[in-house]
Amino acid sequence: MPARSPVAEIGHWREPDKLMGYCVALYFAKLLVWDKVLGFGSTDALAGFAAITANLVVSFYFTKRGFENFERIIKR
Repeated sequence: MPARSPVAEIGHWREPDKLMGYCVALYFAKLLVWDKVLGFGSTDALAGFAAITANLVVSFYFTKRGFENFERIIKR
């Protein structure tokens, strides 16, 4: 079996799931650091559809990585 390249495991930064994760991470960073910690902004917290969507994106990202790691362990 040929050795796998680390690049093949990581993938590209511009994959759709990673782009969605970056957007949610930037929003939460802005909401928590800029608005709450530094007190410079006044962005309302997520509510309704936006909150559900952001939680789904974060859940999908961590669940996907968990299943990929589990699959890699089982294949050994």
